[in-house]
Amino acid sequence: MLKPLQRARLVVRKDALPPVEGHPKIFTFRANDADYDRYNDRLAVQGWKLEAYAANPVVLYMHDDGSGGLFGAGRTDILPIGKGRAFVQGDALLVDIEFDQDDEFARRVESKVEKGILNAVSVRYRMLRYHENERGGYDCDEQELLEISVVTIPGNQRAVRLKKHSDERAALIRDITDAVVKALGRKARKKRKSTPPATPPSLSESDTQALAAHTARALLQHLQEKA
Repeated sequence: MLKPLQRARLVVRKDALPPVEGHPKIFTFRANDADYDRYNDRLAVQGWKLEAYAANPVVLYMHDDGSGGLFGAGRTDILPIGKGRAFVQGDALLVDIEFDQDDEFARRVESKVEKGILNAVSVRYRMLRYHENERGGYDCDEQELLEISVVTIPGNQRAVRLKKHSDERAALIRDITDAVVKALGRKARKKRKSTPPATPPSLSESDTQALAAHTARALLQHLQEKA
């Protein structure tokens, strides 16, 4: 029986979503697809096992987990630079990345991502069910995601920016957020007229915006899962 293999793949960033007021910036990357990569491997999109990653969603730099990194990045402050949310959508594995604002190195990486200097991520995974293919690589039917890294050089030639998709997704979030803010505002005004003095005050504007943004993202995720 073939032993589980660990691999790492490099892919390119797509445009980041505009930040919602009061919330950190989220950068969305296409992490992998089902076609041949430059190593002649193919990974089934529906074969991703994401439960373990969801419980420990670390984002590293150059796969450096304290053991020197896949490419020997040579950092002295070996810590995750952020956290990710990996999900399958359509024909690809995507990941939303939030960088750690309390980490100076993470902020430097985020700055280069935002400027387009760093555009790629890499997935490290464990191959669970696989077999050799006609090109000398592996066709993997099932694989477990271990970690995701921001890296310097992409290895997946089809992982290009999907600006149109990103803009549409961002626009949908803004529309939902605006609608929720308006709805909460109307309800809050009606409640103040009929609420006894002892009742706690209504949500502040910042809390209303935060609740609206959370509701928008939750609804968007639900729509994506049903698509």
